[in-house]
Amino acid sequence: MKKIFNIVAVAAALGVMTSCTDILDTAPYDKLSSGTMWTTEESVDQGVIGVYYSLQRPFSGSGFIGASSMIGYYGYEALGMTGQGEYGMQNLFTKSVNPSNGFFLTTWQWMYNGVHRANAAIAGIENSPINAEKKARLIAECKVLRAFFYDRLNILFGNNGLGVPLYTEPVDPVDCNKGQSSEKEVWAQVIQDLSDAIAEPNLPDNQIQGEGRVSKGAAYALRGKAYLITKEYDKAAADFAKVGECGYRLFPDYRQLFKVENERCQEMILSVQYIEDPTGYGTAIQKYCAAFTQGSKDSRGCWGDLQITPALVNLYEAYDGQTVRDFAWENYLSGWKTVTDLEASEGHTKYRKVFFIRDKYVNGMEIHPTVTKAVDTELDRLPESVRAFYLPEGNEARLKTAYANRDPRLAYNVVTPYADYLGVNSNSTEEAWYTFRWPVAGKYYADQAAAEPNANPDLPDTYYASGFMNAQAEFKYIHRKFIGEGLEYLRREQNPVDEPIIRYADVLLMWAEALVEKGDLAGAMEKVQEVRNRAGIPTMAKNFTDQNTARNYVRDERRREFVNEGINFFDEMRWRTLKETKFSEKVAQHAWGGSESTGGTVYDWIGDQWYTWPVPKSEIELNPNLTPTPGWEY
Repeated sequence: MKKIFNIVAVAAALGVMTSCTDILDTAPYDKLSSGTMWTTEESVDQGVIGVYYSLQRPFSGSGFIGASSMIGYYGYEALGMTGQGEYGMQNLFTKSVNPSNGFFLTTWQWMYNGVHRANAAIAGIENSPINAEKKARLIAECKVLRAFFYDRLNILFGNNGLGVPLYTEPVDPVDCNKGQSSEKEVWAQVIQDLSDAIAEPNLPDNQIQGEGRVSKGAAYALRGKAYLITKEYDKAAADFAKVGECGYRLFPDYRQLFKVENERCQEMILSVQYIEDPTGYGTAIQKYCAAFTQGSKDSRGCWGDLQITPALVNLYEAYDGQTVRDFAWENYLSGWKTVTDLEASEGHTKYRKVFFIRDKYVNGMEIHPTVTKAVDTELDRLPESVRAFYLPEGNEARLKTAYANRDPRLAYNVVTPYADYLGVNSNSTEEAWYTFRWPVAGKYYADQAAAEPNANPDLPDTYYASGFMNAQAEFKYIHRKFIGEGLEYLRREQNPVDEPIIRYADVLLMWAEALVEKGDLAGAMEKVQEVRNRAGIPTMAKNFTDQNTARNYVRDERRREFVNEGINFFDEMRWRTLKETKFSEKVAQHAWGGSESTGGTVYDWIGDQWYTWPVPKSEIELNPNLTPTPGWEY
């Protein structure tokens, strides 16, 4: 898998992203002139790697994280139902959002960057001096990649019939003047590109333990998705079946699936390749998604700017070994309904935090005066009637019970309140265990004198230092999936773990979607069951008794399965469900949920035009043939 990336630095010097400008100047491939590009086998290989390189860092992190940089697919989590951001998220969710917003332009540019690189490669390979078999394979690969970029463009900017400009050949910047082809025409091109690739005998069925390139299985998966979106459900189901015939299947261990050693396993159909390299070819997911003390060998502190929503955590069902049932807080926290009813009567959600405040005592012994003060400060902010719901011994034990005996993927994907995680010490030289608690009295590493076990040596050996978010006053759900444990990785910002774009679980659950729409509920349940059996949680027949129930259950299963993979937002957009799942809340939330602001975005629905992102205003000004997106004020 990493072989493809040993060459990627050569291609990395491609021009800056614009929708139709510098990206077509292919001169700076390892100082190759534009006159020599595509004229040798080496330059062809470098050019194709340049197309793969376009898959990296699709998301403009400015306004989402505490840095202005492009980040990975995990950034899209903040836009969907399953994730949230620490900052204002470029005002995308406020009434001030408009076609001049830089996020729309950056996203448009990134996708067309991939399209135009693929077009340049396809044309260049045609006339290159390489053997016919390799030429055919590389063209097929580039067509699959072009289809991927048009898939994303059409979902975001082209849905509801509008479509996007369709370029299938290299063009000079001055000739970038097409208007939108219809949504239907764009999907037809996606399907044609993928059909061409599927028909190419030199494209391998799979890339299991391969070089990280696209395969026939990837083409079937993407074409099946296109058929699903265009409501050709029989064709979608047939293509999804072909993915398995190409050799792809579920990896048996969900928890270990997202480790470097399993990146080339039978489940990973298409991934973004990364290496642990100090010059910028790794992923920064650890820095932006991990708890503060989940560092790495080169840096001790992570930022935790992107988190998981309470709504998603609450979707992970309870399981007692026999029965699967929906999770509900009132089943675990005596008084939850009383407190939330009181909040509702007063028009806020400020009181439920009483159930999440940490213990002051261990075995009847005070942990430390600073802990007692921090807890009492929070309790004093609550009315006396609400304070009464804080247990004399503290909340930690009952909260752990609420997160135990749940769908195992919850513990694999999320650091929940009062869970343990393996982090690093104050200089990243040793590993250390932490327990995620709130409130904390300060930012202390396990080896520092003020950390509770050091400040009070009488505490039990199993009492770990308190883990926390970078913003220590907050208590949000933190990512565990993809995050290194202890000193697992050399670098906080250059992790080697790949980002999956398509894996076989995705195929199975899209297949289930298609079967639901066909009315084959038993077949849909079988596909969902495959995914859940791997996770170790049964699938209940009651969730497939009618089409609407089954449809919603398959959607929830996708939300549970793909945390931090950048999939959910595109799902919510194609399902047109964001109004209900994202904007039903008002702000980014603490673990206890509700509408108490944490300084993140305020969610304010502007209307159904949000489901079709606006063609960026600057593109409209440059190209009069583009149609402004209906519903948006230019």
